[in-house]
Amino acid sequence: MYPVLQTAIGGSPFIVVLVLLGLFTTAALSLVVAYLVFRGYLRNRDPARLSLAIGLVLLTTGPIVIQLVLTNLTPVSMVGRSVAANTSKLLGLGAMLYAIYGIARSPQTGRDDDRSDRVKK
Repeated sequence: MYPVLQTAIGGSPFIVVLVLLGLFTTAALSLVVAYLVFRGYLRNRDPARLSLAIGLVLLTTGPIVIQLVLTNLTPVSMVGRSVAANTSKLLGLGAMLYAIYGIARSPQTGRDDDRSDRVKK
């Protein structure tokens, strides 16, 4: 007999299936968006885009995969799973903030990135 990987506690199995489908859809869409951002990085070699793609994966897909894997395949406690998922979220937000504020110069122009979009007076 196979072990039960997912059980419904306090809800119907239909709701559990809908929640799991929502999680998988969220993870898949975030990977698609991260892939498109990464392709932009490959075209322009802009390190901010790479950091943004990594941040997006760590912020959205990482916690979902971590929760599912740790819940179903390891004996890690609920606190351990929460710490791991929140660490992934924090790293993802950090990478995204680095993409926005941390990369000071654009390699193509040598100007500050945050000023390159402003209209010159």
